[in-house]
Amino acid sequence: MSDSASMEDILLQKLIRILETNLENEKFGVKELSKEVGLSRSQLHRKLNKLTGKSISQYIREFRLEKAMEMLQNNVATVSEISYRVGFGSPTYFNTCFKEYFGYPPGEVKFRVLDNVEVIPNREDEKLSKHLTAAEIDYKNSSTTNNSRQKLILGAIIAILIIAVSVYYYNYHETSKPLANEVIKTEKSLAIMPFQNLSDNNDNQYFADGIRDDIINHLSKIQGVILKSKQSVDKYASDGLSGLDIREALGVEYIINGSVRKSENRIKIIVHLINAANDTHLWSKDFERQFDDIFQLESDISKEIANELNLVLSPKELQQITNAPTENVEAFRLYLQAKYLNGTYEVREKKYKESLAIDPEFALPYSGLSEMILNKNWPNVSQEDYILAKEYALKAISLDANLSDTHRVVGVIYMEYDWDWDRAEKELEQAILIDPNNAEAFYYYAWFTMNVKGDFKKSRELLHKCQLLAPLYPFAFLLSAENYMRTEDYDLVLEEANMALKNDPNSLWAVWLKFLAYIKKGYNDLAVKELEKSRLMIPNNENNIDAMLVAYKEEGINGIFRMINKMDIEREYSESSIFYQNAYFIAQKFAFLGEYTKAIKWLNLGFKNKSLQLFGIKYDHYFKDMRKNPDFLELLQKMNLGDYDSDVDFKD
Repeated sequence: MSDSASMEDILLQKLIRILETNLENEKFGVKELSKEVGLSRSQLHRKLNKLTGKSISQYIREFRLEKAMEMLQNNVATVSEISYRVGFGSPTYFNTCFKEYFGYPPGEVKFRVLDNVEVIPNREDEKLSKHLTAAEIDYKNSSTTNNSRQKLILGAIIAILIIAVSVYYYNYHETSKPLANEVIKTEKSLAIMPFQNLSDNNDNQYFADGIRDDIINHLSKIQGVILKSKQSVDKYASDGLSGLDIREALGVEYIINGSVRKSENRIKIIVHLINAANDTHLWSKDFERQFDDIFQLESDISKEIANELNLVLSPKELQQITNAPTENVEAFRLYLQAKYLNGTYEVREKKYKESLAIDPEFALPYSGLSEMILNKNWPNVSQEDYILAKEYALKAISLDANLSDTHRVVGVIYMEYDWDWDRAEKELEQAILIDPNNAEAFYYYAWFTMNVKGDFKKSRELLHKCQLLAPLYPFAFLLSAENYMRTEDYDLVLEEANMALKNDPNSLWAVWLKFLAYIKKGYNDLAVKELEKSRLMIPNNENNIDAMLVAYKEEGINGIFRMINKMDIEREYSESSIFYQNAYFIAQKFAFLGEYTKAIKWLNLGFKNKSLQLFGIKYDHYFKDMRKNPDFLELLQKMNLGDYDSDVDFKD
């Protein structure tokens, strides 16, 4: 062996040791590996490319995927757990990479015949081989004998059976948990990073945020664009990540960033377009105008970005981008301050109303007021707030029917408060039609289809689209877990709740869902341990947790439910302003305890006072044993939710 060959082997062995040591560390990337090896990025890239033909990031990713395949073959854990063990921060992105590399999703590994067959990565010159089953490979490599005909028939039968099982599994299991970061190849997926404020006045950050938001709104309405939600993008904005890192985290092809400088009546905006696949700069341009030309400026930026991405704008899309929301730039400035400046609800409301005082026909401040009112006291929204929010939202739509978020807000009000199911569905569908990148609209429509229509499959499809746009949105994982609670897929409840906790470690909703899932699986002690975790999430909650542990010791799980209800009822009677909102949750716990008369009493109280969550009553798993209770069925009729079909199946 030559000295050079020996050094190459030593380098590769060192890389393998380092990567194995840091396998679970999702933050361990190109920079960290180069530092550990003691080479610069460029030096390591040259050496590795010469030895393997791969870039550093490709080598790391494929190393992780090969390790994942070993774990999957040995059935050491679930797909989600393995994705974290091999350093993928998102199981959905892991699914995407795995499928691209091996040619099929990780969930199919257990259904494929892998004995004596090398798993072949998805390379162009091996496309045929990667689809062969073990039986087909055995036949292909065997010599021609007298029984070759029988082997061919046997191989074909086995292949058909394997394909049938794989298709069934993929359609009914993998598709029920779709890939949130799956990049649709016929579309352009983008992450628009926060724009920097380069103005002398630091308070002008609100203006930079507003410019970015308007460009997002313009691009989101263009056919062929997938825009990752701001909530997901912003999580990585301050980490100094490379384009490759952001691509891996969010599954995007392109990144847009920029800066804004406002000086008196002049605006200068610099925009950059980056190819995330190789972290290369594709295009940049400076735009400088008078403040009075702000709407034309935003339109020009959006059109140039679309042009650079080879997107063809329809006349309708062009009109949407070109239309100015108001003719008064001062009204627009006040609107931006109300929406983006950090301040109390009172200050923001004052800014919105000042904007409307200048231009009463400006739709966006009405829309902003509507959503602000709903968010102000959520989840304890009063009837007065619902009515006022609806009034503002309908006013906004009357002035501009193309406001996606406003249609979403109206749809939610029709669903949560008015119980007008037809209008709720129509408004949520309209929100998505106007803006196919509105992740929250998909989320609330998924709520609607699950709770009102009992269509769990469609709800998951809508959640898939939500997660595609907002891969880090914890509420999407929570709603998915709720969906699986209703279909009694408790292992999937635990997986989705864990994903929610990964993105929001203080999610009490996620802890409660895990608590319920463990109860349903018969692991009461594990359930209680989950509940104990909430001790750290709620200030001064230690005494309550200790009391629950005593109740569990004395009366089991039922004791915990009784104690929680006792605390809630005492609190509600002392705080009558939010009394009606928790009536629904109290009814749930009485139903769990089998105390159906008390459950009906509290449900009727919730009905009388328009409890926020009551729209979910029909398919709520808590009330499963009450679906033949005449009082319960009467309540469904009063809410126009209808009866149950005699052959209704609550599982897909």
